[in-house]
Amino acid sequence: MTLYKRFFPNITSSFWFVMMIVMWLAFAPRQAGGMASYIIVIGNSMEPNFHIGDLIIVHEEPRYEVGDAVVYDNRELGNFVFHRIIAEKLGRFTLKGDNNSWTDTYEPAQQEVLGKLWVYVPKGGSFIQIMRNPIVMALTAGLLAGFITMGFFKGKSKGKRQMNKEWFASIKQKLQTRLMKADNPEPSNPYTSDQGHVVVTMFFALGLVAFVSFILGIISFSRPATRFAKNDISYDQLGFFIYTASSSQGVYDSGTIQSGDPIFPKLTCVVDMNFQYTLVSQQAENISGTYQLTATIAETTSGWQRTLALQDEATFKGNTFGTNAKLDLCKMERLTQAMEEGTDFHPGAYTLTISPNIKVAGTISNHALESTFNPALAFTYDRIHFYLVNDEEQGTLLNVSETGVISNEEEQANTVKFFGKEFAVPALRLIAVIGLILSLGGLLFLGSKLQALSKSDPSQFIRAKFGSMMIDIQHANVVDSKTTIDVSSIDDLGKLAERFNAMILHTEFSESHAYYVQDEGTTYRFVMGRQETGSNVPKKDAGKELQ
Repeated sequence: MTLYKRFFPNITSSFWFVMMIVMWLAFAPRQAGGMASYIIVIGNSMEPNFHIGDLIIVHEEPRYEVGDAVVYDNRELGNFVFHRIIAEKLGRFTLKGDNNSWTDTYEPAQQEVLGKLWVYVPKGGSFIQIMRNPIVMALTAGLLAGFITMGFFKGKSKGKRQMNKEWFASIKQKLQTRLMKADNPEPSNPYTSDQGHVVVTMFFALGLVAFVSFILGIISFSRPATRFAKNDISYDQLGFFIYTASSSQGVYDSGTIQSGDPIFPKLTCVVDMNFQYTLVSQQAENISGTYQLTATIAETTSGWQRTLALQDEATFKGNTFGTNAKLDLCKMERLTQAMEEGTDFHPGAYTLTISPNIKVAGTISNHALESTFNPALAFTYDRIHFYLVNDEEQGTLLNVSETGVISNEEEQANTVKFFGKEFAVPALRLIAVIGLILSLGGLLFLGSKLQALSKSDPSQFIRAKFGSMMIDIQHANVVDSKTTIDVSSIDDLGKLAERFNAMILHTEFSESHAYYVQDEGTTYRFVMGRQETGSNVPKKDAGKELQ
């Protein structure tokens, strides 16, 4: 047990070193290299669970899911918002306050999300706001300065004399021992004080690896190794309408009717209608489907409509196709006249829409695709001419595009984010297990070696334990003291050396070793081995065992 008591402080130091790093990463603000962001609730949109003045601490995550309460940067408001994710589409989140009946108009992307709720401190934000008050900050700083000053002068008045004595005694002892070493160079020793430093360093390093692996194991094994992540596959369907017709000279600049021009049935009845289709996507395979151009004349107020096929249904293969059909506007005009004559209903205008009625199937990135695409080219008919309906956002809709999504969830390795980088949980688990096994194995191996050394060569074992605080001297008679006290073990002598902040003086005889610690005229001594006749070492029991 004495072996591990000696090196236990080094292992403990490594533990607290790791804990300080973990606490720093967990609670330090992102601006200071940590992982946390601190937000004070200033509204009631998240009630009844979160209230005004509460403190919210969030951590950035590699992935956010529906149901997560997150803080994001709302570019419309120019402020951070704490709301809950209710939907996700194409890499953007739809959010809503728990106490709101509406959703947020701004939909942030992954990189605009500051983090997911980690710690919630009721009224913690109100306390921080109070502490920010200049008067409160000044009073707090004054109180802290007063306590520090009182403690300083109190400790100084009590310990000034003792501190001076210990300091001068330490300086005296170190000068004395260094002069003795200069006059009498120490003999070669297979186990030097540098090796003692190495042993201490090895215990610290192995302890550091062990605790890092332990913390890493807690983090990695507390999270699932895999997760189902949405990997939506998007594709675009593009449609292009083109129509042309002949016309009398002098009515149109080009002499013919072109796409976008109004059409007068009095000038021409037949229009050539052309439609081009394109599917845009990566890894699109085995694309095929059907199409059929149709024309629908309708009266929107009453809901009356008639639909006519401009062509028979046809099939296509590949990502693109084109088709042509004849549109008889005079026939559309006759349909409206027949409706009015039969019903005595005379609306002011009608709507004519041309639709391709596309059905498409295939695979995109090895995922099944089944979709429809049915854009409408709309004309208004006012009994005189047909003219395109203008859309406020997309214009005449001669060119139409539509984005489709294939919902896909893939099982992938879960990740943990450190220092802005993502690490796979399975890899972290493996590193944690290997690190823990190697470090604990190293500690056991190093301990067993030192334990074996304590039996085979006690003097070198002592040097391994206390080499960093030991100085070899040549003559015991240089140890000047008024009082000599024998201690029962080298560990007791080591405790005294640490207490007095002194070095352990060591002298070696043919079959014995003597160790000394001096403090204010008192010498503490431990002798190991058989007494040498005529030596300056006081008599001790032969064969005294190392404890």
